[in-house]
Amino acid sequence: MHFPCRPIRFALHLISLILFLMNCTAGAAPRSPARVRPQLMHFASVPNARAAEPPNSENPGSYKWNVDDRQVPLLTLPAHLAAGLEQSLTYPLDQFRLPIFQALNYDDEHGKYLLPLISQANTAIHFVEFLPSASRTTFTSVDGTNIQLVDIDTLKTFRTLNGTKYIFVRYPDGEFRCATIKQANGASLNLLYTANGLTLHGVVDSFGRTLTFNYTDDGITSITQTWMANSEGVTKTWMVGNEIVDAAKHAHAVGLVALKSIPTNAVTRMYTAEMAASDRMLAQIFGGPNAVAGANGFEPAGLAAAYPLYRGDVIGDDGELRRGHLSYAMHLYGSSDGQRDSPLYLPAGFTSHSGEASPTDAAVTFYYPRLGNLTDVTVAIFHVANFQISYEGERVRIGNIGGPGGSSASYKHSHIEFYRGNTGLPSAAARSRLRINPVLVFAAPER
Repeated sequence: MHFPCRPIRFALHLISLILFLMNCTAGAAPRSPARVRPQLMHFASVPNARAAEPPNSENPGSYKWNVDDRQVPLLTLPAHLAAGLEQSLTYPLDQFRLPIFQALNYDDEHGKYLLPLISQANTAIHFVEFLPSASRTTFTSVDGTNIQLVDIDTLKTFRTLNGTKYIFVRYPDGEFRCATIKQANGASLNLLYTANGLTLHGVVDSFGRTLTFNYTDDGITSITQTWMANSEGVTKTWMVGNEIVDAAKHAHAVGLVALKSIPTNAVTRMYTAEMAASDRMLAQIFGGPNAVAGANGFEPAGLAAAYPLYRGDVIGDDGELRRGHLSYAMHLYGSSDGQRDSPLYLPAGFTSHSGEASPTDAAVTFYYPRLGNLTDVTVAIFHVANFQISYEGERVRIGNIGGPGGSSASYKHSHIEFYRGNTGLPSAAARSRLRINPVLVFAAPER
C-alpha cells in the first residue's frame, strides 16, 4: 500500500529529522593523540579471529531491517531484547554484518585503519585489507570481498558489489563513524549521533521512519520506533534487558567481559581485580580525588556503551601481536562517564620538562631519572588544560584534564604515555617502539 500523498511523506520525514536533532544530547569519545593520517589506507586482515556470541545471537533472524517495506517498523525486533544490544545490532554487508555502533579504529603503531566486520556464517571477526588503485583516492579490497573504498580525508565511503554505500564521517572527537547507508535503489538510513559523536542516538530512513535508542547510565534500556501503517502514525517501545542490574554492563566490572564482543585471540579477556587495583592506584597518582584511570585495556563504566566491541590487543592469524587503541597508554577521566573535570598531577622528581604545551594536542613531557619501578623515563601527557606547574607536597599539579583534543561538550580526558629514555615528544612513527606499559611503571598494592 502506498502513501496517499507525497507532500505528507516529505513533511513526516522532515519533522522526524528535526525531532531527532533536537533530542540529541552531548557526548564524546576518546581519540588518540597526534594522530597521523597515512597516505595509504591499509586494513589488517584477521580472517580466523573468532568473536564471542552476542547476547541476542541465539536468534539472529530476530533482527531484520525492513528498508524497503514502509508499512512496518524500520527494524523488526523480538518481544524481549536481552541486554547488550550495542554489541549485537548489525547491518548486512554482503556476507558480513557491520556493527553499527563501532567506529573505525586507527592503529597508529602500524599506520592502519581497521574496519571490523562480523561473518554471517560463523560470527568470526574479519578485517578487510585495501590497496590503492589507479586513482589516488580509491582503494580496493584484496581478500575477495570486492569492496571499494573512496577516501576523501574526513569522508570514507565503502561500496559493495550490489551498489550499497556505507559512508563514514569523522566527528569532532576524531573518530570515524557510519553516518549513512545508501542502497542502490535509493533507500537510505541516516545514523544520528549526539553532538560530539560518542553515542548513536537513533536512525531515520528515507520514508521518515525513526528508531531511537533510549539510554541510562547502564546503556540502552529501550528502543522506540515510529512509522506509518495504513496512513496512521504508530509509536512503539521495546524494553531492553531485565530488572536485574548486571555488573557486566560496566567496563570496569571485575571478572566479567564487560559488554564486549571478545574474540578468542584477545590477549586480555576480562577485567581482573589486579587490573582494578592498578587503575585505582594510577588515578590516585595522576588525578584528583574522584579521578578514574583506564590503563589496563578497558574503558571506565560510563563509556562501556559507547565502545561495546573489544579494543585491546589481539594475536593475528599471522602470529603477530596487534596493539589496540588502549594499549601501552593511559586515559585519565574526572568520572566514570568521562563528563567531569579533574586536576592533573605528576609525581615530583622530574629533572626537565616542556616549556609549554604543544599547539595541537596540548602535549607536555617530563623526564625522570627514576619514576616508580623504572629509570630513565619520559612521561608525555596529552590534552592538558591550563598548563601551569605548581608543587603540592609529593605531587606536582600541571593543570587539568580535557585540554585541546581531549574534550568536547560533555567529555573530558587526558592521554598519558611513558617512553624509554629522555625522548622529549617522539614522532608518531617512533612512539610504538619507545612506549612502556603504564602498569609496569608503578607497582600495584599488595592484596
